[in-house]
Amino acid sequence: MPSKKHYIITSITLGAIAMASAVLIGVTNLATRNQIKKNEQNKINAGISEIFGKSATISKEFAIKEYKYSNYVYQVKQEENDNNYALRTTGSNMYGKVSLIVGFKYQETEYVFSGLYVVSNEQTYASTLVENYIDPLNKKTRDLDDVSCGATYGAKLVRDMVNEAKEVVNKGFGE
Repeated sequence: MPSKKHYIITSITLGAIAMASAVLIGVTNLATRNQIKKNEQNKINAGISEIFGKSATISKEFAIKEYKYSNYVYQVKQEENDNNYALRTTGSNMYGKVSLIVGFKYQETEYVFSGLYVVSNEQTYASTLVENYIDPLNKKTRDLDDVSCGATYGAKLVRDMVNEAKEVVNKGFGE
């Protein structure tokens, strides 16, 4: 039969293991936090460049919170034109999470959808969604509302994200 001493030693050992694990996780977080932020910013810059061209840069950015999918707005400067916007959207459904950059160019009286860039895609049918829906949208060979692509739920999510972003950019941001 184990004694109280056995239980105390076991408790102290498990506590020490838990404390060492917590310290290790904390140190790892400190060491990688800046690189993770840098990688995310690089991904956003790559998306802006892919949608608007190599000369495009972010001239202003701010967070928005009152929408379901839209999280950040980036004002994009492209040569002399400072009237383009990209919105960072994030959404999820039962098949996983998707984060996109949705680009809009101003034409005459409204902002018009100009392209998508995938920041992260954790959907179950991720490659099907990109190959059969997102890539054709960017090539202008598929209509936004044509969501039948083999990853229909993911396409519906992307469609809803783009439609909300279009509503946000045409409504204004209330800066």
